[in-house]
Amino acid sequence: MKIKNWEIIEESTPGEKLPAGGYVATIVNVEDVPSKEYLWIVYDIKEGEHAGHYSDDFGKNNAWAHRFTRSYKDSAEGMFKAFVNRVEESNRGFKWDGRDERQFVGKELGVVLQKRMYTNEKGDDKEALEVRSVYASQDIRNGDFKVPDPRDVREKLTVAESGASTSYEDVPF
Repeated sequence: MKIKNWEIIEESTPGEKLPAGGYVATIVNVEDVPSKEYLWIVYDIKEGEHAGHYSDDFGKNNAWAHRFTRSYKDSAEGMFKAFVNRVEESNRGFKWDGRDERQFVGKELGVVLQKRMYTNEKGDDKEALEVRSVYASQDIRNGDFKVPDPRDVREKLTVAESGASTSYEDVPF
């Protein structure tokens, strides 16, 4: 192990969790995944008390925590067009050229974040936020959006899978 002066190092504390809700965001990165025909869109909160929420070291090093996809497959063209329209509506004078996804970087967009409850690969129940829908940023500012109820995709274990006893004979007392 590398020797360090642990006396002068400050303890880290968990960051404040962002609540589900509507936010004006800035698109900070876009990555095309041509083999899957979608874009990874990384965002940060632009306005309000949570502005810059993902600009800390965690956010900079863990884009997975604040990104969403937009598919441009044939079957999703209408939904992708809705995304493009919301970006254009949010950025006066901006018109996407239809080819270069990097043109979205730096643009603002309204996002509604929904809480998702899930079971991780270790069997632990966790919570995360996911982009449920995109809006024109002005709609978010005006409160013209609805935050959906949490989405629960946790895996429910049967009694046998959980290791719980189904018989009083197995109780050790």
